[in-house]
Amino acid sequence: MSRPKNYDSLKQRFIELSSKLEPISTGAETKLQPIKGIKAVIFDFYGTLFISGVGDIGIDDGHSDEDLLIEAIKSAGIEVVSPDAGKRGYEIYSKIVIENLQDIKSSGIPYPEPDIRKVWRNVLNQMLAEELISTPTTSEHHDLMAVEFEARMNPIWPMPDLHETINGIREKSLALGIISNSQFYTPIAFEALAKKSLTELGFSPDLLHWSFEEKMKKPGLRFYERFLEKAEQSSPDIKPEEFLYVGNDMLKDVYAASACGMKTALFAGDKRSLKWREDDSRCKNLDPDLIITELNQLLECLE
Repeated sequence: MSRPKNYDSLKQRFIELSSKLEPISTGAETKLQPIKGIKAVIFDFYGTLFISGVGDIGIDDGHSDEDLLIEAIKSAGIEVVSPDAGKRGYEIYSKIVIENLQDIKSSGIPYPEPDIRKVWRNVLNQMLAEELISTPTTSEHHDLMAVEFEARMNPIWPMPDLHETINGIREKSLALGIISNSQFYTPIAFEALAKKSLTELGFSPDLLHWSFEEKMKKPGLRFYERFLEKAEQSSPDIKPEEFLYVGNDMLKDVYAASACGMKTALFAGDKRSLKWREDDSRCKNLDPDLIITELNQLLECLE
């Protein structure tokens, strides 16, 4: 994934807009046992590696309002000229999100993931045409608008023991990767708040799988199959059952990864993000290989 030209300023905005969060206990019982034959540990991002204020990510997820939208627009350096900009802007945003989702669905992808930069380009162009704002916007405005809006709507913070866990996995000579519902700013936020790049932390670039790049997301099995296809090209010595996938959602993470042959660990460490999905038929008889309530519990299970 190529870095945007304004990468450093976007990274700085995540630092400025973020504050420490603590996980909320779930009271879940752990399932810890030795797990053999693992060559790579792959993580979910939102709600697993990072605390997520709304528990997940998605351009159709989260909590927003007109005031938040106006605050983000102004912080992106865009002049608001109409008192109706908040209400009408949010209507435009919601409409364009739905249109983007439906457009990708029409191509045969059941769980679509539009690129949020395209969404904000269209939203801001429409707001300009309706004279709600007066600033003609560029791609840098669209990038910054996405960050300003997301950081307010869905605050995130690294999970406790993130660095300890990642370092411990590296010391076991296991590969590291991410499969995540995401947008272009997800790796930027990671590096801003973890204070190291993904490469410095030991993540393999070939095992980073971002939904916005694929235009599809969890729990779509094709999204996971695409990861395995790419992994086979870069790491042909790792079979599906030699990946351990760690995520907080029984459907999006455990079901989908196990259906593609991976070992699974349910992260049940934060009430905001833990999803048991007990009413979903795909999850009723599903049993993850591990259930952990702290990330570093992985280390005692990996042989």
